[in-house]
Amino acid sequence: MDALLASAGPLPNKRSNKGKNRSAWTRPTGPTSHQTITRADGSQIDPSLNSILPSTRLPSSFHSSNLATGSSSAPFKPDAGLGRIGDKKLRSKLARQDVGAKKAKQEREDVDEWLNKAVSGGKGGIEVDEEEGERTWRVRQKDIVDSVGVGVSGKKFDLKLEDMGTYRVDYTRNGRHLAIASSKGHIATFDWQAGKLHSEIQLRESVRDIKFLQSENFFAVAQKKYVFIYDQDGVELHKLKQHIDPIHMEYLPYHYLLTTVGHAGYLKYHDVSTGVMLTQIPSHLGSPHSMAQNPHSAIIHLGHSNGTMTLWSPNMTTPHVKLLAHRGPVNGIAVDPSEGSAGRYVATSGMDGVVKIWDGRMWGKEVRSWKVRNQITTLGYSGMGMLSVGGKSGVTIYRDLQSNTHRTPTPYLTLPLPSLTASATKFCPFDDLLCVGHERGISSLLVPGAGEPNFDSAEADVYETYSRRREREVRGVLEKIRPELITLDTDFLGHVNEGRGGETFEEREARSFRQLGRLERLRATGKADESDQGGLADDDDDDDEDKEDDTPEVRKQKEKRRMKGKGGATSRYLRKKAKKNIVDESLLAMKAKVAAQKQQEEKRRKIASGQIVQETGALARFQ
Repeated sequence: MDALLASAGPLPNKRSNKGKNRSAWTRPTGPTSHQTITRADGSQIDPSLNSILPSTRLPSSFHSSNLATGSSSAPFKPDAGLGRIGDKKLRSKLARQDVGAKKAKQEREDVDEWLNKAVSGGKGGIEVDEEEGERTWRVRQKDIVDSVGVGVSGKKFDLKLEDMGTYRVDYTRNGRHLAIASSKGHIATFDWQAGKLHSEIQLRESVRDIKFLQSENFFAVAQKKYVFIYDQDGVELHKLKQHIDPIHMEYLPYHYLLTTVGHAGYLKYHDVSTGVMLTQIPSHLGSPHSMAQNPHSAIIHLGHSNGTMTLWSPNMTTPHVKLLAHRGPVNGIAVDPSEGSAGRYVATSGMDGVVKIWDGRMWGKEVRSWKVRNQITTLGYSGMGMLSVGGKSGVTIYRDLQSNTHRTPTPYLTLPLPSLTASATKFCPFDDLLCVGHERGISSLLVPGAGEPNFDSAEADVYETYSRRREREVRGVLEKIRPELITLDTDFLGHVNEGRGGETFEEREARSFRQLGRLERLRATGKADESDQGGLADDDDDDDEDKEDDTPEVRKQKEKRRMKGKGGATSRYLRKKAKKNIVDESLLAMKAKVAAQKQQEEKRRKIASGQIVQETGALARFQ
């Protein structure tokens, strides 16, 4: 307090207004901010260092020394060139703008540095000391649960459902709701984060697959004979009789298309917004063993029993790509949905026990392949590009499959399921969870670093409310993409078709010779000045035609061949008028050439008859 009073100085004294001396303020005699004062005990202090003013202007958490970068930068100063501006108001305004721009630039650099560390260098995951022999695949689920927080450890759970068959699982796009379906007809949908059960049905018939539609309010079930659609409360809404004996299902959220394939091998597209069957395409390859969709291009991948993988769209009756992937049935297909891959990498597994990674830019050769010990039953990709390989006795997860392709990949994590076979694996969107369906229910397992940390609330909102979900559904129907835009090459969309637009001179010259016009062909070959009359002699003299039309014989012959509506006086007049009024450069050039030829012929005829004496001397060249 003494320092504050000392720095303030004495109070100003106002002199009397009387007399010649007007009011004046005395200059403060106290110490300034850069001076020191002496206290009663003899110690000296600096008032600027013992003031509460810096702390009251800005919270300490916002000081430059407490930034995420950990670096304390010097205060920003305006450009020195601004001092030459004479106008004080303009100079101060430009100085504030310059300082604000420098601060914004520094903040952007700090955020970019933090994002680079979080995305590239710190994707999340299990960190071990490999020099001491530690491996990530040796870490058990118990160790992970003990290391994470209480809120994350509660996400690991097991639903033990005995004697209900193998289970299929599916998440909503935001990852908040989960649907399970057993092969014996047990179906349930619930909010797994809140522990709220939406519906539970006992159908008492075989169920092969289950899929959420545009939201958690509707889901489709591939039952024994047809496909049924239920609401959130488990009430049956629709029975799709066109989808007979379905095996696998996929839902295209941007096109509102439900895609199914059955034992007969027919790939069917059904528009759930209008209820119209769009198309059904025969694959001619029998009952498929696996099915997956590319979330970036909406292309459907089918795996068949003869080891081939085919890529389909509703716009073609034949596959875009037909690839011999394995020597046995293809029982697993998964497409990498991560942002870096953009649907480019596809993983396939076969009954031969081999897992292969394919690049969509070059289907001729796989990126890498390796053989696993257990029989593979299902594949699944996470939002960060992790691949789960499910089979007998557990699930194995691989990471960074696009690097070091010359050797067998090392497992990132192993999730043992003793005496069980994983029938379905599904990563939870935007979370480090893997849901595995097996004969005794489902298991939700923790996989650090598997979920995409950033989400777009306009596409899939993790904290979606009722009103926001309603608005998203309305906007999705209005912005529904037409199925004609589904294509294998996504870069094709948004470009101008060059074949249908105008062409430049170089493009016109590059066309094939047979597509050029007659005059263009003559110019291209250099024969534009050569004689090629081709019936032009009939067009150079319109007076002869008029005379022929005036003869009684020709007039009578035309009257006999005249048909109703053709050859009338008006039509003949308009035809002649149009012919006379047309200005064609090629026709004019040809007429001039014919006239020149006639003149030369007339000159030769006169020379031959002796009317003109041809000069044979030295001056003959000037004729």
